[in-house]
Amino acid sequence: MVKLTIDNKEIEVAQGTTVLEAAEKLSIYIPTLCHHEALIPYGGCRLCVVEVSKNGTTDLTTSCTYKVEEGLSVKTDTERVQKVRRLVLELLLAEAPEAQSIKDLAGELGVSKPERLKPREDDLCILCGRCIRACREVVGVNAIDYAERGYDRRVAPPFYKSSPDCIACGTCFHICPTGAVTMQEVEEGEKARDPEGKQVKGPARIMDNWKVSLPMKRCKQCGEVIAPDFQLEYLRTRVGLTKDHFDTCPHCRE
Repeated sequence: MVKLTIDNKEIEVAQGTTVLEAAEKLSIYIPTLCHHEALIPYGGCRLCVVEVSKNGTTDLTTSCTYKVEEGLSVKTDTERVQKVRRLVLELLLAEAPEAQSIKDLAGELGVSKPERLKPREDDLCILCGRCIRACREVVGVNAIDYAERGYDRRVAPPFYKSSPDCIACGTCFHICPTGAVTMQEVEEGEKARDPEGKQVKGPARIMDNWKVSLPMKRCKQCGEVIAPDFQLEYLRTRVGLTKDHFDTCPHCRE
């Protein structure tokens, strides 16, 4: 076990615990965006920055990636920390000015608008990488990644074409903190257009950002829509299930 103090509160946690996790145990709030408990800590957004002091040296670091150390002293709300967070939010507001989650965090820290940069238009993506990491680390697929550099950097499928590896599971949609990833559920009897203008008949799922539309599989007993065919086949082969395992929904298999 490791003893440390966070905002003058002493706590003892297991070796390997991050400062962010230790702070959560003390109910000390540290804002985050790129962090998610299902993903490997990344430290990309820099919003969770804190001051750590040991052996007379004080540094700024991301609390989601920094592991606790014996005798460590952590400050989460100093003026230096707040200044960095305000700068980060100013940059994020310029990157995604219409993202409500960014607006809410900016409001908490008194940042109303970016003063140094011209905001992008109609863009919600903050390049936090959650969708990429979830696709790779949780789903086990590499359907998307970063493309381009600098100002033009974005998340995209290979060569900006329909991703052949996307199973339309929707993990990226649910884990995105700003709503930049969009997904359409096309019901039975309905029609919709995919991002390339092709007509899609329901039941189907469309992942707009990745230019993917896949038909949904129905339960052979009750007729309930389960998930995209491609997703179920991927899961079946990865786990080693029988070919008919997903012919019925979980309810009918009970």
